[in-house]
Amino acid sequence: MERKIRVAMLGMGNMGRTHIAQLRKMDDVEVVALCSVTDDAKKYNEENGTSFPIYDDFDRMLEEVALDAVYVTLPPFAHDGQIEKAAAKKLAIFTEKPLAITLERAQSIADAVRENGVKSMMGYHMRFGGAVKHVRKLMEDGVTGKPTLYSANYECNSLHTPWWIRRELCGGQIFEQIIHLYDMAYYMMGDFASVSGYVANLCHRDVPNYTIEDTSAVSIRFKNGTLGSITGSNCAVPDRWAGIFKIVFENCVAEFPDFNEVKITYTKGGVREEHLIFDDDVRWEENRYFIDMVKGEKPPFATIEEGLEGVKIVAGAVKSSENGGVPISY
Repeated sequence: MERKIRVAMLGMGNMGRTHIAQLRKMDDVEVVALCSVTDDAKKYNEENGTSFPIYDDFDRMLEEVALDAVYVTLPPFAHDGQIEKAAAKKLAIFTEKPLAITLERAQSIADAVRENGVKSMMGYHMRFGGAVKHVRKLMEDGVTGKPTLYSANYECNSLHTPWWIRRELCGGQIFEQIIHLYDMAYYMMGDFASVSGYVANLCHRDVPNYTIEDTSAVSIRFKNGTLGSITGSNCAVPDRWAGIFKIVFENCVAEFPDFNEVKITYTKGGVREEHLIFDDDVRWEENRYFIDMVKGEKPPFATIEEGLEGVKIVAGAVKSSENGGVPISY
């Protein structure tokens, strides 16, 4: 019988529950420990009729439990060396975004993962959308021609949780939320060359403790010459979360209402359109890919090194805004 991959969960809030739900469906995975400094792990066991061992001390869990991999689903402010410790134990690591809320911390984490030679993956679930995969295949096959312009917009209107509105705890909306669209830019367009833009709090100045931006407008230049822009707002329609993006290629335009839907308009040899809707379960697919990667059956994908690139660009956007929109080069 094939040995099961032994996994521990660090953080049992919404994202911890999201991932454990997928892992429990897998015959080749055994969840062997939950770690949380709150009652979240205990509540999970009570609500689901499970009896997973619970730890409130991450270091003790690493010492006492035999593991192959650790899931890190902590809020950004709660990252305090856990990934580096797991890497030192040679464990595979899955972590939710953002990798960190400062470039220095993100670099430290990426260095530890690289120096210890461990497998890693970021929770960039949009990459697993059927529409995204379809257009990537068209790009690889040369159908689209070269990319020329990437544009994206994220909108919501919510105070979320108390820590989410404080810059020192979450980094800001582009760190904690819109970073998915920045990762799409990186994944589809390639390495960043420079970034410039502005972030501002325009609608929440009277909200106590609200210190993050609620509006952002950022321009990007990619090393392959492609240009891009990403805008974001937390002043839009309440209870609606919308992340859309579009890529103008040499031979077509791909418009994504989300990662599972795309309208492709071919612009060479006569205009024609196709509208594709997929039903890919991106949460299942990202978790399945990570486990297969741990088993050595899949190549590295959406690694922590790539998570570092995401932090570089959003940190650069904030720095550019602080400097009056002056471009930050990479």
